[in-house]
Amino acid sequence: MITPDISIIVPCYNADRYLNVCLESLKAQRYPEIEMILIDDGSTDATGAILDRFAREEPRARVIHMQNSGVSAARNRGLDAAQGRYIAFMDADDALEENSLRTLYQQAVRTGAQIVSANHTLFDMEKGRRIPVEIEPVVQLPAQIAKEIIHMHRIYNNLWNKLYDRTLLEGLRLDESVRIGEDALLNLQLFLRAHRVSHLPDRTYVYRVHSRSAMASIRGYSQAHQPMLRSMSAILIDQGVKELYFRDFLQSCVWLDEKERGIVACMKTFGAKIRPLVLQGVQEERIPRQDRRLYRLVRGGLFPAFYMLMRVREKLTGRRWGIRR
Repeated sequence: MITPDISIIVPCYNADRYLNVCLESLKAQRYPEIEMILIDDGSTDATGAILDRFAREEPRARVIHMQNSGVSAARNRGLDAAQGRYIAFMDADDALEENSLRTLYQQAVRTGAQIVSANHTLFDMEKGRRIPVEIEPVVQLPAQIAKEIIHMHRIYNNLWNKLYDRTLLEGLRLDESVRIGEDALLNLQLFLRAHRVSHLPDRTYVYRVHSRSAMASIRGYSQAHQPMLRSMSAILIDQGVKELYFRDFLQSCVWLDEKERGIVACMKTFGAKIRPLVLQGVQEERIPRQDRRLYRLVRGGLFPAFYMLMRVREKLTGRRWGIRR
């Protein structure tokens, strides 16, 4: 049996309305040698039958049927089955551009990058409109990308539209207890492990947005992201870098809460809701010198007043402050 160059993992749950476009775009990928691992996550519609029929006609595809356990469990099942030198992920309602896997693979081989990312196209299915999307900012150092992931970067956080050296994933799996942001948590660990990464300006992926998209149905935005933030804190502590990213983690905790409830409500509950998680596992002597004043404001309970003052000044002067440098 020939070892595939790429294993592409596609979790599928009740996706029969969108699946054919996804599968046809996979079928059109002719180089390099790929295996398609299609996970039917306990679908109750025609998804399983569509996948089985596709696999009978496409020798590079294999289907795994499992009880409904969520997208993270489905991806983990795919990772356990993968044989490829590189790993790619795809969502069942999206599509690949022509030769996208070849483009990512050739860049990985040419540069030795352990993670290759690319730009993508957003396709609004209701309006039939294609919108080109570029990663901003483009960062070349893994430690800086980890910072962007902590800041909830809208593209670096996602597993799709990237190619991963399989050795990076050894001993790592998605956190199945986290339902929102689980891809960001895995990416954070992968970029903290990586030594060399690369980004391409090519648009290799089509992210198809519709009313049934996962992010479109989120209610209680801040509360829904709390499991992710707790897991992120644990990862940063485990890796011994929470102090290095103290300011960044603080900003994300504040931003997620402020986005839903507003500045005043966020700051009123900062001490009880955000402060304990931000300070968890942090040693002051390991905080970068330029962030120690901010740390002391948080620890001493003065951060809410300071933050409110800075936001007022921001409105008056038009100069952005925020927490981020």
